[in-house]
Amino acid sequence: MSEISFDELAHFGDQINDAADGHDAKKLLALDLEAAAYCEAIMPDFQLGAYLWYFRSNIQAALQDLSSPRSWDWRQPHRERQVLYLRRAASHRSFVRLAPISRASIFTNLANSLSSFGRGLEAIAIYDEALAIVPNFAMALGNRGKAMEALLWSIPDPGHTRLVAAYACRLCRTALSADVTWEGADPASARHFAETVKKIESKIDVEKTISESPLDKSSLGDSKDEQAYRRWALQENLFLNPLLVIGPHSIAATDRMNLPAHVAPVGDPPTFVAWFNQMKQEFVSSRWLLYEGTRSRKEHFVDNEVFLVNTLDYPAFGIQVEKLRASFRIAYGLLDKVAGFINAYYKLGVEARRVDFRNIWHVKKGVIRPEFLNKENLHLRGLYWLSQDIIGDDPTDQDSIAPEAVELKRLRNLLEHRCLVVREMDFGDPMGVVETTSLENFEQSTMHIVRLARVALMYLAFSLRKEESDRRKGNREDEIIPTMKLPVL
Repeated sequence: MSEISFDELAHFGDQINDAADGHDAKKLLALDLEAAAYCEAIMPDFQLGAYLWYFRSNIQAALQDLSSPRSWDWRQPHRERQVLYLRRAASHRSFVRLAPISRASIFTNLANSLSSFGRGLEAIAIYDEALAIVPNFAMALGNRGKAMEALLWSIPDPGHTRLVAAYACRLCRTALSADVTWEGADPASARHFAETVKKIESKIDVEKTISESPLDKSSLGDSKDEQAYRRWALQENLFLNPLLVIGPHSIAATDRMNLPAHVAPVGDPPTFVAWFNQMKQEFVSSRWLLYEGTRSRKEHFVDNEVFLVNTLDYPAFGIQVEKLRASFRIAYGLLDKVAGFINAYYKLGVEARRVDFRNIWHVKKGVIRPEFLNKENLHLRGLYWLSQDIIGDDPTDQDSIAPEAVELKRLRNLLEHRCLVVREMDFGDPMGVVETTSLENFEQSTMHIVRLARVALMYLAFSLRKEESDRRKGNREDEIIPTMKLPVL
């Protein structure tokens, strides 16, 4: 099939809208098959590629709305496809050439889907990408506020809950103001934003709450080095702190997230507190190694007198690169440790050596464990959907929900079991059984996996808050184990 022209693509978009408006699922499925053929035929530099993936995502969104728009199902094939196709649109080379409102709409639609799955922390970061393109885009403003509102029940500190609520209300108010744009969006959403404003204003004095809690008065540390590190972690959204949803302010420059109080038999040790503490410390170590590994390259004495043979392919060796490699391995390993925590906490009985973040959710491939199916726990479901981001065995596999999943898996296997050489510049020249990647690409992949580890730990803590609330209703004879802060050694 030849590449589609602009006029043909515009007509194709009209057909999608007509089928969606007419609730014609059969026509939408036929259009998706046609879109699939176009997507297989396009070249990587096709100038309309991003639009084509965007239109294909709209087909899946329409099919989801026709079948079950607000489903609690753990598997939602149409929503899964929508997420994948939006990500393909955003990563396509032609994305930067789209009109600003189209780029903002793609990011906003992607964030909306992630938020509905229980991945609100990531959704908020993507709404910010949309607002960086179109600062007055009503749908991004209002839905960012709604995503913050959805997190309120999960935030353990009442003061923090009120502060996040206040800023969520302010965003929804802004979305309802006169100087926003609704282009390409549904103005009917204004009703939902107004409901959020009314609900929050009935419980707190929004402006007083904001005025009493300055965001940038907290210390970032005593030394210039610590201050630089904490500023970087704020900008990269890497603290374990729910206040980061407000923005990169010093009030959020601490790792405050811990497990909620939980129910356990009298006399049991604080097993899960200890487990979470260990994961949290490993995450902080991974974050620090990432920071040090991405600083300006400079000589370190540990590399002195290390005699390496120059293979003439621009290899990047040294302790700084090794810090990056260690950061990646720790962060990826944390995802499997979250799976181990889930296995123990929910008493799933999976043999410990067989547990990993991808398979813990299933009895067998494609079949969700019955222990999870009936749980309306938004952030537990968010963890499940997060696991879909690291599933994929083939770069052309359109069943993978994240285009970068294959590369993440490849890098992890190479780092753990084979040989990966990081190059200053990687032109793809083969090295036999040795595989390579560029330093730039490896830095990006490491940042990505560290961010996944961060939200996995936060969703885990959020999900336990809901689970413990449900358990406490039916089990009042057990002892509550409070959150614990270990003394500094």
